[in-house]
Amino acid sequence: MDGFDRSSSRRRLLALAGAAASTALAGCTADVGEEFPPNTKTPVSAWLPDLPVTKPTDVVADGIEATADREIVDEDDLAAVLEARDLEIHTIERTADVLTVEYVSGELYEEGILHGIGPIAGAYAALVGAGEDSEFLEITILDTAPESFGTAEVEAAWAERFDRGTYSVDEYAELVVAGIESRRHPPEVGASTE
Repeated sequence: MDGFDRSSSRRRLLALAGAAASTALAGCTADVGEEFPPNTKTPVSAWLPDLPVTKPTDVVADGIEATADREIVDEDDLAAVLEARDLEIHTIERTADVLTVEYVSGELYEEGILHGIGPIAGAYAALVGAGEDSEFLEITILDTAPESFGTAEVEAAWAERFDRGTYSVDEYAELVVAGIESRRHPPEVGASTE
């Protein structure tokens, strides 16, 4: 009878713990329906020291500078500028308040996806400066199949701040890099005991 009391108490304890966990998590899914959660990132590039290595933000910043000063007033201009940079544009389309660019990252495989993301983000800043009214740029990175293997999101507010000079190119690049998700090059930690 003593063993029955312990298992009964254990079951009661587990049931109470499960109920408490359910109650604690009850409000955690309230923002699931929001398409784009608010940005909480603040660029810190202005406070970082210069390092003798090439950072991902440096690669993106170079691409941004290559296209940000172009005259881009619509999606056709955007496509022309990006194709002049040897980017293979698959589609450019608008859905609601989102401008979507799909491009194929095939020939630039050895260089990585940052070489394509930078010029797209720079051209988007030029487009926003010319009056583009989308709230986001959604970049889809395709392989040669074409299958998607990565995405990046750029907020119009970032592009506008960069275009007005409120953000430096490094600050804008930092925010763009933070919005990249890719399965091509998973992050690795180069830790060693030696």
